[in-house]
Amino acid sequence: MERQQRAQAVTIISPVHRWWALWLRMTWPLADRSAPIKRPLLRLSFIHFAHWSLVSRMPAGAPRGRARKLPHPYLLFQSNFDDDIDAYIDAFALVVPWRMRAMWQGVFRFPGPRPVDRFLSFIVERTTPAQYYYCAYPEASSTMVLAALRLSELHHRLAAEAGSLDDAAFAMRYADFLAQSQLLL
Repeated sequence: MERQQRAQAVTIISPVHRWWALWLRMTWPLADRSAPIKRPLLRLSFIHFAHWSLVSRMPAGAPRGRARKLPHPYLLFQSNFDDDIDAYIDAFALVVPWRMRAMWQGVFRFPGPRPVDRFLSFIVERTTPAQYYYCAYPEASSTMVLAALRLSELHHRLAAEAGSLDDAAFAMRYADFLAQSQLLL
């Protein structure tokens, strides 16, 4: 019998040193555009959604004169994922430990990603229970959504080309489409 996975949500709020907040603000744009940094994270197929942000004043969107500066910036992490938080944190600590260090190192009392049990305790202590969250595709991870978008692109390309192909050329093009599609399933 196939085990039904249930989507979970986690929100983690952690105070960071001001110098670390500066580091994050400088490195996030580079990391967001770097395929070698993003690729291993995108392969973690149990993730539905993940978002990092920094909050240094409240309310965060208010003009500087009307917002209250916090004593420390806060790193805010939100994610939806399959399975339980233990497996989620284990995967990050084992698959991308240096990325966890690059993100969390400036958080007060960060124990490092290894040993995993200390890192897990650190995360669980800072987790705010989710009361409600929205997930557009609760049965699909980000990997599955990206594959579906790529498959749709391949299908539209085939459909656009089909009318101009003779039978033999269409058969070859269709076989190519099937081969590419298999990689996405």
